[in-house]
Amino acid sequence: MYNKSIIMGRMVADPELRQTESGISNCRFSVAVQEDYKNKDGSRDVDFITCVAWRQTAEFVTRYFKKGQPILIDGKIKSRTYEKEGQKHYETYIKVAEVRFAGGNTNSNNESTPPPEFSDLSDFEEILSQEKELF
Repeated sequence: MYNKSIIMGRMVADPELRQTESGISNCRFSVAVQEDYKNKDGSRDVDFITCVAWRQTAEFVTRYFKKGQPILIDGKIKSRTYEKEGQKHYETYIKVAEVRFAGGNTNSNNESTPPPEFSDLSDFEEILSQEKELF
């Protein structure tokens, strides 16, 4: 069996870091993904996809991503059922395995530049390698 999902879109809101009772970091956020075709009105529909990140990935997302910023998500589709106020609810979301910067700032040569928190590209690559070691 194979379960893999890759999406690229924009953050719908600033992510908020939370902790479980046992102290594990997590965050739930939505990504707006625009369809690649136009509907009959000539505009593009948008899907809002819920994503859930855990541990260091959650901390990374909340530190470096803000509302409106492009993001690339790699993960797997999960679903769950829960009951609230006597009604059964179903939820489908992406459990995030990896995140990457997508698009963003460009300089005069149309080359991507890292977010301002990074002093140079080597800082960016170091943080990404640390994230990969955790998986």
